[in-house]
Amino acid sequence: MYLMTISLYSSIFFIKNKFFFNIILITFLLTFFISKSLLSMDNSTGVGLKPEKWNKNIKSLLYDDDTMINEGSHLMSLETPYRAADAAIVPIRVNFNFIQTEHQHIKSLVLIVDENPSPIVGKFKFTSKSGNPDIATRIRIDRYTNVRAIAEMQDGELYMISNFVKAAGGCSAPSLADMDTVMARLGKMKLKLIETGKIGKLNKAQFIISHPNFSGLQFNQLTRTEIPAHFVDRVRIFQDQDIILDISSDISLSEDPSFTFHYHNSGGPIIVKVSDSSGKQYSKKWDITHIVSEQ
Repeated sequence: MYLMTISLYSSIFFIKNKFFFNIILITFLLTFFISKSLLSMDNSTGVGLKPEKWNKNIKSLLYDDDTMINEGSHLMSLETPYRAADAAIVPIRVNFNFIQTEHQHIKSLVLIVDENPSPIVGKFKFTSKSGNPDIATRIRIDRYTNVRAIAEMQDGELYMISNFVKAAGGCSAPSLADMDTVMARLGKMKLKLIETGKIGKLNKAQFIISHPNFSGLQFNQLTRTEIPAHFVDRVRIFQDQDIILDISSDISLSEDPSFTFHYHNSGGPIIVKVSDSSGKQYSKKWDITHIVSEQ
């Protein structure tokens, strides 16, 4: 009887230990395969992501097949997060490494997100009034992608740099507010002077317009119906009737588009004219002296 009891307890102990061993083994194997899968995904969509869409589809939308585009890291830098905190509002900044002169200056800049449904974020046209073509904005990113900046020099030469960004779902992400709130503030604009100086000096400012910039890929969170595309397609910024910046944009700009830019101050008011894909026009004028006095 005693031996039978010991044998029974031994059997139970063995079964329990085997059960726990199997759980540990299964947990280990699951962890291993999940980690391997994630690593494989990172490797397949990581820094070494092949520019297939750029080479096969996107480049031809902008340039002729024989157009030469030079490597541009010696002229400019592209600032993007490696892993975006919010794929619907990804900050991006392009800085240039040389002083703009009559004989060496940037005419235009194109921002591209390879893996977005509409990859061309926008084209930024600069003038002598711009002074410094450094630009900052916020974009949507639909999936892990290369983000590109292509600058055109005064002589037509093109230079490109690119970064890889880990983000997903930005083009279909819902609005930050409910539809009624979004439409109630549609077209409201703000101008913030970041750096101000006397007439003739280079100033820096940020322009923001309240606009949902619907991509056409989002759904109304209450009705679950598709929201039609409705986005800012052009922004023009003037001072004293001289254009500072002319932006043509698409659905890859984030909600409430924002642009940080420079301009040579000539003393007059700043005027911004905006249009969107529905045909609506928005405009506002700011007295620079008044803004400065309020700061």
